[in-house]
Amino acid sequence: MGFIKALVLLIFIPALGIVVANWVLSDVESQLAQRELDFASLCSDDSFTHVSNVKALCDEVAPIRLLRRASWASAVVAVGLLLSFFFASRVAGRDREKITRIFPPLVFVSLFVLAVLVLVQGAILTYSVYLGEVQLISTAHLGIIALVGLGALIGGWQLVVASFRLAGRQTSTVVGTALDRDTHPHLFAFVDDLSARLGARSPDHIVVGLEPNFYVSSGDMYVLMDERRLNGETLYLSLPLSRIFTREELRGVIGHELGHFRGKDTHFSLKFSPVYAGLSHGLAALSGDNGGGALATIPARAVLNYMIEAFHTNVSAIGREREFAADRAATEVAQPLALATALLKVNLYASAWHNLEMAIVNRMSRRRGTRNMSWLFSSIVKYDVNREKIPEVIDEIGAATISHPTDSHPPTASRIEEMGLRVNDIDHELLLFSEHDNSIDLINEFCELEEKLTDLQHQYYMAIGVEVPEQEDINYGALLVAAFGAHMVLADGAVVAEEVDEAEAIGMNIVEDFDCIDFREYCHYPDMLPSLEDLFAAGDDLDQQHKDIVIDYLERIAGSDNEVSVEEAALLAKVKARFG
Repeated sequence: MGFIKALVLLIFIPALGIVVANWVLSDVESQLAQRELDFASLCSDDSFTHVSNVKALCDEVAPIRLLRRASWASAVVAVGLLLSFFFASRVAGRDREKITRIFPPLVFVSLFVLAVLVLVQGAILTYSVYLGEVQLISTAHLGIIALVGLGALIGGWQLVVASFRLAGRQTSTVVGTALDRDTHPHLFAFVDDLSARLGARSPDHIVVGLEPNFYVSSGDMYVLMDERRLNGETLYLSLPLSRIFTREELRGVIGHELGHFRGKDTHFSLKFSPVYAGLSHGLAALSGDNGGGALATIPARAVLNYMIEAFHTNVSAIGREREFAADRAATEVAQPLALATALLKVNLYASAWHNLEMAIVNRMSRRRGTRNMSWLFSSIVKYDVNREKIPEVIDEIGAATISHPTDSHPPTASRIEEMGLRVNDIDHELLLFSEHDNSIDLINEFCELEEKLTDLQHQYYMAIGVEVPEQEDINYGALLVAAFGAHMVLADGAVVAEEVDEAEAIGMNIVEDFDCIDFREYCHYPDMLPSLEDLFAAGDDLDQQHKDIVIDYLERIAGSDNEVSVEEAALLAKVKARFG
């Protein structure tokens, strides 16, 4: 379908040029025929061309004849361009060596040819519109015609620039930080051991970040937190996911990624990436708002879409096979069940990270900061997961299929079945947050890293357009209630998930704008929590109704587990003595 659409759009302008040229020329020839003259012989006979009227006519008709020839040539080149890509994609098939030999030079040449076609067809379109208007209404809208021509000129230049992207070395940018081998010996030893067992090269660098993803790269990587470029092979680890993975699950996930190194997948991806960069950059540039001039680039956009789809279809077929191969590598160093539960956790909790990002952005719009996004993600998994809905989500994962030939990853259910397991047979308890055996413990000073990366993430959000007001928009009453609630949760020295969950539910029920993130960070980071004396001093200015709300809130938290500890009773007595 993409081929047919691109073909129709590519030959539309040449066809228009041919039709308009033939129309105008036939009109001229019919007028000459009435005088028993022939246009071709008239302009080719030297005995006539010195006559001023004849010379003027021939000069006027010459560009129209050129329009017809250029239109035919443009149509032939356009069809040849599409057919070359069509047959190349079939010759290359799923052979990575053929793909890396055929596509990069073909795309480089194709972008140049397409740039010339945009310019030529832009000229054909502008001149055809001009001739058509003059022929029909004896006038022309020169402003609109000039705009179309300008659009073609800009589009052609953008495609030339895009072709040079193919020759440039590709660099990815990551919001993260590179770990030092001497500072994080346990993690590097963990990865080195897996590399040795798989017979794969150990990565040159390990980068950690907040993005909920794991991947490997052989290209240059610019790391924002360190403000430096990494060369060689890099393994990216997600701190939020490491908080909810067990060590065995992390072993399976890293084993999968190292399997890509063993299969030289990243080596080939490094050759593929300039092709994507050139095509994608060209399409993005042509998709910009050029006003009426965008009309001249419509065919080129259709061709680039087809090229991307044709190339990606070939590469993705290989990608699916390589994903299965990387999974098999993972099962050489980890239990298949561990990799299966890790894959399911990523699917189950993807929305939790998205919702957290939305909450963080909302807080920033009120000038409210957040200390540790990674810990907050794990707290959502720990406190907020609806256990009753897990079977429903698992069923959806099990029913998922490949929806499009350009999907590069097989469905999670298919990957799990390839390992000899069934999605619906996996114990759902294994998918819940566990306090024990967290893989995050492999990373030294992970809290400090997470907090620094959270600050960097805030800067990133601002860089992409999140507006932060000059003054904080704080409901101090709600913040005071949250702080007193955190003191009650911490009173007995233990933070229990059920107690936190219950305290949040009560807080949101009795206080408008109760902020769960503030409450959780107070519970997790007691150093952020104002002292009782500071809270009492701030609460003295409250009216009695709000003081009663604080007392009621603390009473309900203390009694939520039907057992009021000595510490909770003592705290409640202090608050009643001050506010009662």
